[in-house]
Amino acid sequence: MRRRLHQAIAAVLAAGAMVSSPALSADLYDSSPAYDAASIPSQDVFEGWWLGGTIGGASVSYDFAPASGSVSSDGVLGGVVGGYSWQSGPYVIGVEGDFLASDISGSRHFNGGLNQVSPSIDTMADLRLRAGYAVTPRVLLFGTFGGAWANVDLPITGPGGGIRETTFFGWSAGAGAELALNPNWSARIDYQFTDFDSETVSYPGGKQTFDPDANSFRGSIIYRF
Repeated sequence: MRRRLHQAIAAVLAAGAMVSSPALSADLYDSSPAYDAASIPSQDVFEGWWLGGTIGGASVSYDFAPASGSVSSDGVLGGVVGGYSWQSGPYVIGVEGDFLASDISGSRHFNGGLNQVSPSIDTMADLRLRAGYAVTPRVLLFGTFGGAWANVDLPITGPGGGIRETTFFGWSAGAGAELALNPNWSARIDYQFTDFDSETVSYPGGKQTFDPDANSFRGSIIYRF
């Protein structure tokens, strides 16, 4: 009786080993790649609403008259950038805008050194169209074009000077590249050239006309909804 019991137990254990061995072998020798599918961007990763932070540097040159000459300024800028993009295959089009705080300043003496003009940009904004081509599912090359705005302090010290500020409007064009880090986050760099319209400002000693243009380089971190 005891011998038969031992034989039955041995048979059950042997059957269990035969059933479990293939599954164990599959676990041991499974060579399928282990990755998070969510980390691989889809073909339309650049489509949708997006918002980000941006920071960079800029230089601005002002031609001014009748005190003929120019004054150069440079500094830093940073703020928020956002927009919406549509994607069809590798082609991407959209609209984007930004609002930037800045510290872009410079100065120059004129009128034989009696006067000094010290332009300074406090805030800037842009609204642009964007068109691009995804050279890979993760990398987008793009160009932009649109309108621009800047608020500028224009103090002049010396005889006939004064403290003034004005608003400049103009157009902006640029180019850049964006790298999708995953379906939601991307990193971006871009260059923008802005040509502002001239503005005439009245001072106690007469009028001065300023005509600025700007060059800026920026890096941004983008979150796509």
